Amino acid sequence: MDPDTSFPPDQPPVFNYILSFLLVGVAWGFTTPFIRRAAADFNARQEQHSQAQEGTETEEQELQQTTRKSNESNSEPEPEPESPSSDEDHPPPPQPAWMRTSTSNPSWLRTKITTLFWTVLNLLRTPAYSIPLIINLTGSIWFFLLVGKHELSLTVPLANSSAFLFTVLGEWYVERKVIEKETWLGMILVLGGVAICVKSKGQ
Repeated sequence: MDPDTSFPPDQPPVFNYILSFLLVGVAWGFTTPFIRRAAADFNARQEQHSQAQEGTETEEQELQQTTRKSNESNSEPEPEPESPSSDEDHPPPPQPAWMRTSTSNPSWLRTKITTLFWTVLNLLRTPAYSIPLIINLTGSIWFFLLVGKHELSLTVPLANSSAFLFTVLGEWYVERKVIEKETWLGMILVLGGVAICVKSKGQ
């Protein structure tokens, strides 16, 4: 046997390719409808909570106004003492714009950042959102591992195509969305393209 004979590198079987791409497609595509439904439910709960708070604040304000009116009607008006010319007749000159302290923008920005932080934190604490998100991110890690081991021209199109297929199936499972005939045709064409790519790389 010639020692200079070079052995070709071991090529992984086609089944490993298909299984890897299916795992990435499930992690990317099938979890997306679950994430969207969890986000929609979270937004609906937030709106209901804010509406309930606004209703409570409105009732409290109406109660305070009613109490104030009843107190004013029961109390006798007292004569106001006449005062000499006050400072209201001569208002102070307007302050220049550069001397005014703009406290509205920092407080508004701080409020927005705080609200966004707690919204994201509460959303991540929701299992219906966090678990599919973790699986989705795991698929991204698995995809980068595939890019390092297999050809880029095979990994990227097959992973994205399988993600599209499983997104359609996920919408059907989660939202009971009817799959149209055009969508079925597109899925069949995508599967045909996947088969052609795998066959060409397996030769």
